[in-house]
Formats: sequence, C-alpha cells, structure tokens
Amino acid sequence: MPIVMSSAPDFLRTAPPGTRRPGYDRQAVRTGIVHLGLGAFHRAHQALHTDTVLEQGDLRWGIVGVELRRRHTVDLLAAQDHLYTVTERDGQGARTHIVGAVHGALFAPESLPALLALIADPAVSIVSLTVTEKGYCRRPSGGLDADDPAIRHDLATPDAPRTALGVIAAGLRLRPAHAPLSVVSCDNMTSNGDTLRALMIDYAERIDSALARRIRDDVAFPNSMVDRIVPAATPESLDWAHAHLGARDAAAIVCEPFSQWVIEDRFAGPRPRWEDAGAHLVGDVRPYETMKLRLLNGSHSAIAYAGQLRGRATVSDAMADPAIAALVDGVMTRDLLATVDVPAGYDAHGYCATLVQRFRNPTLAHRTEQIAMDGTQKVPLRWLPALGESAAAGAERPYLERALALWLHYLATAHDESGRPLTISDPGAATLGATLSAAGDSTGAVRAALGSTAHAGSAAWPDTLIARVGEHLSTLRAGGTDALLAPLHAR
Repeated sequence: MPIVMSSAPDFLRTAPPGTRRPGYDRQAVRTGIVHLGLGAFHRAHQALHTDTVLEQGDLRWGIVGVELRRRHTVDLLAAQDHLYTVTERDGQGARTHIVGAVHGALFAPESLPALLALIADPAVSIVSLTVTEKGYCRRPSGGLDADDPAIRHDLATPDAPRTALGVIAAGLRLRPAHAPLSVVSCDNMTSNGDTLRALMIDYAERIDSALARRIRDDVAFPNSMVDRIVPAATPESLDWAHAHLGARDAAAIVCEPFSQWVIEDRFAGPRPRWEDAGAHLVGDVRPYETMKLRLLNGSHSAIAYAGQLRGRATVSDAMADPAIAALVDGVMTRDLLATVDVPAGYDAHGYCATLVQRFRNPTLAHRTEQIAMDGTQKVPLRWLPALGESAAAGAERPYLERALALWLHYLATAHDESGRPLTISDPGAATLGATLSAAGDSTGAVRAALGSTAHAGSAAWPDTLIARVGEHLSTLRAGGTDALLAPLHAR
C-alpha cells in the first residue's frame, strides 16, 4: 500500500527534552501488519511495541490501522502524518513517545477494496484486532451470534463485509494459498485467539467450506493477554498534552507507565520480535490471562459499578472512597485471587499491590462510566466463571457477590444515589434491565438475571448463591451502597 505522507506535525519539533522520536526512515517502512480497531489502546500498546521493533532496524512491520465504524481517528491521524504521542504519566513525572509505527489508516466502509487487498497481500503476515468484546459478534453463552444484524448482513453479502470477522474472511478468500497468516486478538477475552478461531470457522462454514478448512488448517490464532490502563481522550487530557508538548496533538494519548503483553509463540509465519520490546512469548497464556482478566478487569468492573452508584467519576476518585477501596481489596485479594492458578514463580500478591497502586494513579482520570460500558458482555467473562467455579466447590465469595448486586442495581435503577441519571452504554442493558424490573422481589430479580442464558450462560446457579445475592440487592434497595458496603469497610 503506498503511504501518502502529510506535513510533519508541530509537536515533532516542540516536544520536551527526553521525548523519544522515530529514529528510523519512515518512508522505508513496509506494511506487515493490518490492525482492526484504531483506538487509543492499540496505539498505546501494540503499536508502541512495534515502534520499538522498527527502531531496532526491522522495517517490515509498519501498521495500517483500520476503523470499521467511525472515521474520526483515521482523519485525525491523516492530518498529522499518522504520527501521535503517547505520554506515560504518574505522580512522579511524564515520559513521551512520538510513535511512527502506524503509517497508514483506512475507514473500512470507504476503503474496502484497499483493505481486502492488504489482507490478501503476502507481505502482510499479521492481522491484529482490538474491537472490544462486542466486536466479535459472539453470544454470551458462546458461539457465533448469527442473529446479529451485522453478521446477517455479512453472511448475505460476504464480499461487502461490515464486521471484523467478515473483513478477515473476505481478505482470506483473496489471499494466495501458500501465504501464511497469523490473526492476533488483543481484546480482553479468555482464550481470545481460540475464541476468534472458533468464530471465524463458524462464520466461514456458512459461506464457503473451503475457506473454513483453510482457516482451520493454515491460519494461526495465538492467544494473547494485554494489560495497560489507557483512558479515552478527553478535552482535559488533550489540553494537558498540548501544554506538555508545546503544540496540539489531536490524537494524543495519556496513559499509565505500566504495560504488559503476553503472547503464545505459535505464529503461522514471520512476526515482529516483540519480545525485544518487552513482550513475553510463552507456550501457554491461559494462567496469565485468567489472572489479569479476573484480578484487574474484574476489580475494575467492581470499581466502575460502585463508583457510578456513589457518584465517583474516576477510578482514582473511587479508590479514595474507603467503602469502595474495601470492596475492591476483598474482590481482588480474597475472592478472585482464590479462583486463579498463579504461574510458577509469579508474585500474585505483589501483582495485586501493583494493581491497587495503578488504580490510585490520579493523573489518568480513567472514567468509571467508560469502564462500566458493555457490562452484559464483560461481567459474564470477568465475574461469572469465578462465581460458578466457587459455587460448584461450595465456596462463598462475599465481596464478589456484593459486586454482582451492585451491577444489577445499576442496571435496574439507571441512577446514582443522588438521583442523577446514569449514561449506560450497553446494547444488552435494556433487555436485562426489563428482566430485573419484571421479576418483583430482589431474589427473583437475581434468579431471573442468572437464569437468562443470553447474559449468564446455561449454568445452573445454586439457590443458596441466588439467595445471598438477592439479600445484598435487597439491602441496596432499602439502604443504598452505604448499607451494603459498611460491613466490609468495618472489617
């Protein structure tokens, strides 16, 4: 793909001393990666790792980023030579990188032939994704959601796809037979590569059995685990970046210093040496991803729903609330930690302490509203497996059970405790909220929610667990979050 360079942005010249700038010839970089989902997380994580690989002289790994639904980021990057800044910030200072790895960007609905040609190009050996859980068009209970309107469209018109699954499949149909491809999911899902592979095969079998065989036999889907807190940009974060850089970066990212990427080393063909940029290449990512999905993401969700109900706008605000801090400590270190298999030699308690320190970082302004989004997609992955495993073993999880009650109350009321309406961004919220409202008493509401296969899977939930969560929900309805959380804060 020919890359058209616009004029260099001013921040390339004005950024403060110590800023890392691209030290390689960007005009010589070749496209080796197509990435679906050009949001802030990818640009502050996988793209930053890849930028380090380019710095080390391997120029095969330029990234063309793709937006499937909104062209905003594509336009922002095109106006500034596809350069942008990532500033890692905490209470001790700030460190800025100017990232050049993304050397092209496409808005799929307007550039579909070019996108499919890129995926078909043998020089491209990696397709990666950060499209969030809902971008996989997967039923909460597993399997392809063939009733999803976008999937129905793609199955009817597979050469004009709208979804990530459809785009990858359409590109593969054009790709030469002996050109190996690895598809790397970087979304927060357990066994994300295995999950994506199963969904791709399911999708392909409905349109082209030969394509399904090729995906099954020739395409690699390594599982990966990603970890970095990257808040969505706000006017305040962009203004801070402007002052810090001395010039406007419309695509600036401000994030935490911590970053982790664990990837299974099972690729179909060439790949960047991401391990030279700090990634961990392992044989089995599952212990790492389960630990991160439950301890970090699971705790994050507890912060989000408690914070939203108690009027705490950011994660650091929520963690400054003793009642929420006590809930999170219990969810993380007492309930969820007991459900994970810690990799040999890994300091899990040290990891938990690092998480708390990260959550308390006041410079990020990570909004609880953002983390609370898409709960009907996230909670079945982050909380329910741990609760199900614990129930099967006869174990109670008092902190996590309270967190579940908080989420259900958040959905049912859609207001914080001051009466302020909450913005709930979740395609499944209306349906589950109606189920809760129609259920009557608190125990009935919990039973209905956990009995909804659309949201909680098909597992049979014990009456004892339902009764405990129902009691917590009843406490919330009668006395608010203080009544629910005060016993935890007092422990």
